[in-house]
Amino acid sequence: MDSPNAPEAERRKSTEEAETDKQQQQQQEQQQQEQQQQQEEQPQKPEDAQEEAPQLVAAPAESSSETDTPSEKKQGSSQASSSSRAVPAAPPTSRKFEKVPIFVVEDHHEVLTFLYRCLGSKHLPLHGNRIVHFDSHPDMCIPKHMPATYVFNKDDLLDSISIENWLMPTVFAGHVQRIVWIKPPWSDQIPKGKYAFHVGEFEGSIRTDSTLEYFVSEGCYQPEEKLENKKRLELEVCSVDEYAVAEDSDLAEGYILDIDLDYFSTHNPFLKIYDRVQLYEKLKEIFVSPELADDTENDLAKLQQVARDREEKLEFLESIFLYLEEVGNLRHFLVDYQQEISEEYAGLLEKVTALVRILKREYKEEEIDWSMIYDAGCTCDVTDLPHHESSREEIVRMVQQLEGFLRQLPSPPVVITVSRSSEDDYTPAEQVEMIQEMVLGALTKCLRAELDTPILYYKDQELNL
Repeated sequence: MDSPNAPEAERRKSTEEAETDKQQQQQQEQQQQEQQQQQEEQPQKPEDAQEEAPQLVAAPAESSSETDTPSEKKQGSSQASSSSRAVPAAPPTSRKFEKVPIFVVEDHHEVLTFLYRCLGSKHLPLHGNRIVHFDSHPDMCIPKHMPATYVFNKDDLLDSISIENWLMPTVFAGHVQRIVWIKPPWSDQIPKGKYAFHVGEFEGSIRTDSTLEYFVSEGCYQPEEKLENKKRLELEVCSVDEYAVAEDSDLAEGYILDIDLDYFSTHNPFLKIYDRVQLYEKLKEIFVSPELADDTENDLAKLQQVARDREEKLEFLESIFLYLEEVGNLRHFLVDYQQEISEEYAGLLEKVTALVRILKREYKEEEIDWSMIYDAGCTCDVTDLPHHESSREEIVRMVQQLEGFLRQLPSPPVVITVSRSSEDDYTPAEQVEMIQEMVLGALTKCLRAELDTPILYYKDQELNL
């Protein structure tokens, strides 16, 4: 049986619930008004605010959260939960430095750390950049064992490249479409001229359809029709006085000025290793392939075969020197190799075995670095690495040529990168400080632009843009 006071109690309860609902609704409306007011008062992010370099730098149409700043990530997650929030303005498509930055590194491939930061901050366009490259070396080898997909991940790429092969991955990624290599008189790894070719993917690795001996000797040639995701590269090779820089209107669109100090004076550091046995000359007898000097440029089928043979030869030699690194001798190499070898490869094995005996007569086993010897052998092509230690007078004259070049530039560079290359003895250690001081002085004196204070990355100075 119900209580006689039940109807009254229910009426009071209903009134209280209605009052509570009304108060909650008022509180919600007040909170929404406060949130909207806070959003309107929130300061807009300045266009020149620092942005992180993208992790996936080669995907132009893709908007990755990895390119967002922390504040942008927070805004993005808030928008997903509240459609009443205003959509933030799109990031700028390009930005401009107030002063031209100069980034100085020790090893040349380290400049990519800086260039990728500029790509991420939109000071450099993601595609189609131009590089004016002063260097005694092309730096255009291809990292043969690196998966092509590494170019889409900055960290993987930077962990996989080195001083001789940092440029071509940027071409395959689409970041660079034109390179002007300005070389000194003693460099002849690539003949002077203008070239156009493709850089693409073949069986998961980066390859090129260029028929230049520089690429064929690395075993990196593949015909254009076999390349996937290929990008076109325009390459000009010339001396500084042959380059009609004042007439190069393409530079007005923006470019990267890249200077390796070994342009002014350079060593071939491999000439000095194990010189008591004249190692470098003996390595030539093992590594140089005479067929590379043949005129096969117009016979693409033969060229493809030469490149394939060269690649297989280098892989076989690599297996020998890796075995030496692990075991220390070649007595059981063929047993462990577990493959039949050709007469040519048997001859190579005999030459390496003889080299091992000669080295062990003159050096202790712990002094012999077989991996470094293999690397030295890979530099033995039809054309040697350049070797010319310049006098002070020569360096002064070359810096004066650089000054004349800088004065003729149709517009200042977007960024400047400088590589010292002294710790690995390409730039003579006793000359590098003098050359660096002269080059930085020439840039300050002759460029018609305000330059920022150089970032000495090799001294662990912080990279701030």
